[in-house]
Amino acid sequence: MTRKLPPLNALRAFESSARLGSFARAAAELHVTPTAISHQIKVLEQYLGCTLFQRLPNGLNLTTRGQTLLPHVQAGFDQFEAAVRLTQDERAMPDVLIISALPSFTQEWLLPRLVDFRQRWPQIDVLLQTEYRMVDLGAEDVDVAIRFGRGDFGRDLQIDFLSHETVSPVCSPKLLAGKAVIDRQEIGAFTLLNSSVRMVHEPWMSWEPWLKEIGLGGRNVAREPHFSDPLLILRAAAAGAGFALGRSMLIQDYLADGRLMHPFVDWIKPILSSYYLVSTKEKAKLQKVAIFRDWLLGVARVV
Repeated sequence: MTRKLPPLNALRAFESSARLGSFARAAAELHVTPTAISHQIKVLEQYLGCTLFQRLPNGLNLTTRGQTLLPHVQAGFDQFEAAVRLTQDERAMPDVLIISALPSFTQEWLLPRLVDFRQRWPQIDVLLQTEYRMVDLGAEDVDVAIRFGRGDFGRDLQIDFLSHETVSPVCSPKLLAGKAVIDRQEIGAFTLLNSSVRMVHEPWMSWEPWLKEIGLGGRNVAREPHFSDPLLILRAAAAGAGFALGRSMLIQDYLADGRLMHPFVDWIKPILSSYYLVSTKEKAKLQKVAIFRDWLLGVARVV
């Protein structure tokens, strides 16, 4: 649709002259000559087919048509100015990407990799919010969430699969005095580190089925050390306090740098929950969210 508008310079000359009551003062404000202002007013009057000013010896008076036009022109310029200011503010201020994620995933997997993201996209500032609750992405000031579950996070959401999870017994290499592998039954001689948070839908996240599988089901693990946070369990295991059940995403870097090891060959179990990247469909269209999504899914595929 083609807009039918008079020349913008003519509108500026009219608004300034009407506000200041003088062609000369309008010329000074707009850094042109009074003759140029007078010419622009004539252009506008010819375009509209009416007279906008009464030219008086001591100044200008708006005609009835001029009085009708002025507030609309001023409102239009106010909107132009606001739009320009908004654009300048967005350009001057860093674009902040707000991410919600579990504390364990954030610290053990995401945070070390965000160094690469910041190097690639320095114009996007990242605000990490670590929390166990499931944030309301539609109502809260959060752009994207990394969630652990089965993907049933609700309707009207953009849900991208990030990574499957497996779980396996792990320990510090110093706990085994130089051995690379041991028999499964030998785990009975070591302390087993437990989570006090029961994941009833993930049976392999507790020691009971592991011990039952190798014929040690009579062991009472309830009397062994318990921790409320997966981070604490991994730190304790890395310090040599005992065996932990390590989730693959959380122990990835521990295995890579040798703080933890797999002492049992191929004793790894899949679990039902996985990691997902979740956002509202509207927020998923934001450039910063799209950039982060592409980067994160690419990093997850590498591993």
